Amino acid sequence: MDRTRPLRFLFCNYEYPPLGGGAGMVSKFLARELVARGHHVEVVTTWFPGLERRTVEGNLTITRLRSRRRKMGQSNPVEMISYVLTALPWVLLRLAKRPDVIMSYHSIPSGLVGFPLSILWRIPHIVQFHGGDVPGWLPGVLSTYHRCTLWLNRWVVYQAAAAVAVSDGLRDLAQPSFPKRQLGTLANGVDLEVFTPPPSGRAGRDGPPRLFFVGRVTVQKGVDVLLKALADPRVMALDWCLDLAGDGPQLAEYREQAAALGLTDRIVFHGWLTREQVRPLFDTADVLVLPSRYEGMPIVVLEAMGCGLPVIATDIPGTRELIADGETGLLVKPEDSADLAAALARLIGDPAERLRIGAQARTDAEARWSWAARAEELETLALDSMRRWGRS
Repeated sequence: MDRTRPLRFLFCNYEYPPLGGGAGMVSKFLARELVARGHHVEVVTTWFPGLERRTVEGNLTITRLRSRRRKMGQSNPVEMISYVLTALPWVLLRLAKRPDVIMSYHSIPSGLVGFPLSILWRIPHIVQFHGGDVPGWLPGVLSTYHRCTLWLNRWVVYQAAAAVAVSDGLRDLAQPSFPKRQLGTLANGVDLEVFTPPPSGRAGRDGPPRLFFVGRVTVQKGVDVLLKALADPRVMALDWCLDLAGDGPQLAEYREQAAALGLTDRIVFHGWLTREQVRPLFDTADVLVLPSRYEGMPIVVLEAMGCGLPVIATDIPGTRELIADGETGLLVKPEDSADLAAALARLIGDPAERLRIGAQARTDAEARWSWAARAEELETLALDSMRRWGRS
């Protein structure tokens, strides 16, 4: 197969920066890197007030379609389905040139756009799992949703040319639900040119150490566990402050919890911030904390590593693939506020340890987690899928 011929990719994703979270960032950076390799990428995503309906940047075209979405940071099932009902007819009627490969970010809902197009046009369809589309992920919250949509999820995945997850852990969680399909892994990456250590460094700063949390404020992210850990006497005895950036259904509840624990004066609740607004907080932070209950492969951890920022995170699939405990970060037990408090006290009280771990994290990010390497893997996967579908 001719590896030098530019390919045309269609990316289907119901959220794309500045909307949404990790999956949107993945599609953004993979699109950018594929274009840098000479390919064409058309992204069909969701419009939001204040955004351009259509943007053309060289070989990258981003089309944003109106849906029922009401918030930048989160979307409910009705809003997701509205994207499918808008995107599918738009692509069928308006897409100027048929792609060589369709890439859907999330098997549901985005795969419900890519799947019928693949069947109609006989074009290979690649599905990437990101977490919420995997049965068994966040079981206490999504179990009913996963049970009701499993038949549809299997329909999409079994018809795909390839199905991959963003981490080995997420792949292993998904595999039992899709026994007729061998799943693979296409991991996340980090923009090492944007996420770099601060020019002035972190040594010798004035003021208390700054802890940093960024993400959707949901049960998944474990902010309640973080607040309990911060109220631990070992941590309360130290000088620190926390920047908490994000919005979500639990935000009001966690504000009340912080007040009840006497933490209000030490925490800044920033609410939802754009990527541009979040970036400077990586430079002012001393430690990133991510006490999640479940993750696919958290991009925020990779971004912190790129910035030379030490990370404290839970020892769960996806995250443990990024962090070498004690070397490039600290891993703590899920749901264990005492273990998290011990790790917080360790790094808050030891500036030299923070700098050592942060420097090793940056080195590891440079060696293993570039988006250029991920785009090369996707290109290889696309070419192999085309060959197997007779589309070379």
